[in-house]
Amino acid sequence: MLNKSDRQEMYKNNGVRIGAKNSNAFLKDFIFKRIPNRFVIFDIKAIDERVRVAAKLLSQYKRKDILLVCTLDDAYYAVYNFVKLLNVSVNFGRYLAGSLTNLTYKNFFEPKILFVTDPNTGRRAINDARKNNLPIIAIADSDSRLNYIDLIIPGNNKKKESVGTILYLLAYDMATEAERQKLNSVTFEDFISKELDF
Repeated sequence: MLNKSDRQEMYKNNGVRIGAKNSNAFLKDFIFKRIPNRFVIFDIKAIDERVRVAAKLLSQYKRKDILLVCTLDDAYYAVYNFVKLLNVSVNFGRYLAGSLTNLTYKNFFEPKILFVTDPNTGRRAINDARKNNLPIIAIADSDSRLNYIDLIIPGNNKKKESVGTILYLLAYDMATEAERQKLNSVTFEDFISKELDF
């Protein structure tokens, strides 16, 4: 069972709270401290609160109706294991514009909600989701473009350990009892370093 202290340590140890040098003014409420000309530090309590809110929102949808879009190659294991555990839909790697709007596409998706790990690199998916009036959740770094994002999870979205931490905790918060038993049998390090056989 993960307690508050465990979660805070995960955010600290895996770089989730370290934002980019540039800062979007709309994220000011999530920033704990600025290191001039270097980076910002996100408020850990704000990160955890948003992870829990996102998990609650995502849990209101059927799993197949959730589309996770991730373009960060290094986050492969985190994405793979998150998808395998929760059975959500996924677009990993390059996203083709029209994948939510063009019925003739081979990888056509019909989600009810979109979750992107980076609003900057996931802009095409966000634009498609907007055309379909889908709610959009995003992991937003301090330099992220926030247009059309309905729920922000503040955090570093450029480092595999950070994205892995957020996906691991989202999976933990969303998991049913049976899924949580599977998740409890692995470590976070397993979650970001190898494909697990749940």
